[in-house]
Amino acid sequence: MFEADITIWPFFHSESVDDRRRYIIKVILELCVFIVIGFVHWILVLTLLHEWFLVLVNEHSSALLLAFVFGIFLLFLFALSMPLRKMSCVNWLITFIIVECVVVSLSVLIISSGVLYMLAGFLIVSLAFVLCTLIAALMAYDLTGTGLYLYALATGTYSLSIYSLVLYVVLDVIWGFYLFAFCIGCVVMMFLMYHVQCIMGGRRASTKLFDDKFAALLLFHEFIGLFVLTLYWRPIMHRLQLKQ
Repeated sequence: MFEADITIWPFFHSESVDDRRRYIIKVILELCVFIVIGFVHWILVLTLLHEWFLVLVNEHSSALLLAFVFGIFLLFLFALSMPLRKMSCVNWLITFIIVECVVVSLSVLIISSGVLYMLAGFLIVSLAFVLCTLIAALMAYDLTGTGLYLYALATGTYSLSIYSLVLYVVLDVIWGFYLFAFCIGCVVMMFLMYHVQCIMGGRRASTKLFDDKFAALLLFHEFIGLFVLTLYWRPIMHRLQLKQ
């Protein structure tokens, strides 16, 4: 799973197994912190702060949308700027702003769900996330060397998901949404496994040891990408009940 020495161009510096192991532990711990922040926030939205957030969503939904756009913009800026990711205090500040923007903006979708539905979706996504992570970590095949093929496969699956979403919206075909969710879930899990292998190291492509926060953010957004797909169980069931 770990390579003893990995040559990093252009300084020809060799990282040790312990360095990579510590890096992986840092990424996992940071990811867990991000997920716990989101989970606590969403539980509060559905319980103690439900009425307040319901008013907030109804009156300021556009502001929550802008918060999500701002968070994605900061993520792109964070990804493109290596000096920014190396600043000891600034990188933590930007990281938590990105996490909060995503978590708060997701309240628009969370508020329409129930606690049990949210917990069921969270549990299912967590199990799928851990399973994909273990498969990618233990897999002998190097996904990081097949980026072009993964991109082509993801593009085809994404096109199929758009088609199924149009069927759901225009023709009101319920199974179109589930096909859309399945396709998007496959795309997200492909990139999740790719990023896990990059984080583990010893592959054709690997992350730098100072990029733990960025790596944790990537994994967190992939978790969110899967979790969002579970938030429409209740609205769909409500529509089916109205038809009956």
